[in-house]
Order: sequence, then structure tokens, then C-alpha cells
Amino acid sequence: MKKDSYTIGVALVFISFVLMVGFFIYENWKLNKTRKLVDNLKATKPTVEAEKRDYSQFKLVDTDDGGKMVFIPGGHFSMGSPPAEGDSDEIPQRVVYISPFYIDLYEITHDQFSRFVKGTKFPKPVIPYFEDDLSLINRPELPVVGVSWEHANEYCKWIGKRLPTEAEWEKAARGDRALKWPWGNHFSEDFVNSESEVDGYRYSAPPGKFEKGRSPFGVYDMAGNVAEWVADWYDPDYYQEGIFRNPKGPDQGKHRGYRGGSWNDSSANLRTPKRFAAAPHQSGVTIGFRCVMDPLEKEG
Repeated sequence: MKKDSYTIGVALVFISFVLMVGFFIYENWKLNKTRKLVDNLKATKPTVEAEKRDYSQFKLVDTDDGGKMVFIPGGHFSMGSPPAEGDSDEIPQRVVYISPFYIDLYEITHDQFSRFVKGTKFPKPVIPYFEDDLSLINRPELPVVGVSWEHANEYCKWIGKRLPTEAEWEKAARGDRALKWPWGNHFSEDFVNSESEVDGYRYSAPPGKFEKGRSPFGVYDMAGNVAEWVADWYDPDYYQEGIFRNPKGPDQGKHRGYRGGSWNDSSANLRTPKRFAAAPHQSGVTIGFRCVMDPLEKEG
């Protein structure tokens, strides 16, 4: 009886061992199969090519805050989205005329904003909450965040500029062809600092790092990196009014608009017509800004 029990015990141990080995072999096979599937998906992922654009035709000027601005010629463009493609506050898509203006080539940095704070004693940027080391997003060379609409507006006035209207911002971002993203109508994680870390940045990047993601006028980071305040009060139904020439948004409201999406957004929120809104006093780790400037009379 003892011998039989021993034999049965050995058999059970052997069977358990065989089953365990078989399990590991099966799991390893599944893992290899998954890896091959991922590799095949990567291999078949369509490659988005950047359009060949000549930015030398656009006039650049140096500014008093150490930046550069690019001249955006006046003209018509399609603002908003077709009903099947956009959110309800982006429709109807309509043709708008915008007078010429200059826009900052890059987003305003912490370094630039710190000079404003020192020169005016204006309150420093306030970041209410960030789950990581603040030094990762507030280095001098990074785009300034923690700025409210009021912060951004005062900075632009201080340097002799202003915040762009939504219409000006959108024209600078998408050009005359109503592009879905600044570089074209097909999304690529390589062209933008988005929620994916494929771009090489976990949070914000120094402005101007994404050459392939420039707008038709050569403006950097009009999608991703940090979102950007615009001048307008936000109204989800404002496009219904159909204002044709230089729309400036409602006369009043509770929220101000911001555009472009950030390092924390997906492709859908990085679209050029995508609209966002927040209270004018609100600040956070994803919203910054850039400024615009009216041309001299002879340039208009």
C-alpha cells in the first residue's frame, strides 16, 4: 500500500512538472506570437511624410522679448469643421477673412515671462497641481505654464503685442487649406509633442523642436506641447453668427478660449479647429500662450 502511494505521488509530481513545462512553453509561444503581431503592425503602419514647404518666403522680425515673429498675410481661409468631422462648437465651417498680422514663431518661455515678472512685479505663474517634479516643466527654456488668461494678456500688452483672436490663431495654424493638423491631414506622433512618449518628451519640450510639425506659415508647436490662450470670450454657438471679416468672439462671457492641445492630448484634441475654454483666472500645467502684433500701416 505504501509502495502504491509512493508511486502515485511520484506520478502526480511528474504530471505536475510536465503540465508546468507545457504551460511555460505555451505562454512563451503566445508572447512570441504577440511580439510578431506588434512588429507586423509597426511594419504596416502608414508612414506620414512631411510636406515640402518653403518658409523663406515669409517675413520674420526680431522682437523685444528675444523672440521672432512671422508675418501672416491677409486673406480668406476656411474656419471650423464640416459636420461629420468636428465637434458641435466647430460648425458650421465657413470662409473668414483675416487682415494681415504677425505671430510669435515660438511659444513664450519661462525665461521670457520671468523678465516680465521682474520688470512689473506681476504675480508669478501658479501651477495648482502637478504629480511630478516641477523642475520638469518650469525650466527657463520650456514654454511657460501656470499662466492664466489674465497673465498672458498682461504680458502681451507689456511687450507691445496682444493675444491672437481664435480666427487669427486658426489661420496661422492651418493656412488657407483648412488642414486638420498644422502639417497636413494625416496624423503622425513624430510631428508633435502629444500624449504619446514616442516623440521623446514626457511633458513639454523646448519650443521649436518639431520641425516636421510646423504650420504652413512656418509657426512651431501650433499643435501639442502646450495649449495657447486666445483673446476671445468662448461661446459654443458663436460660429452660427457667421461673421465674415475678422471675427473677435462675443462681447462678454464666463470663459476664455484656448487652442492647440498639449503634451497631454491625443490626436483628436490636437486638430487645428478644436476649441477649448477655461475661466480667465484658471491656470495649469498644460496651458501657455504666444502673442500677435498688428503690422505697420504700409504692410497691411
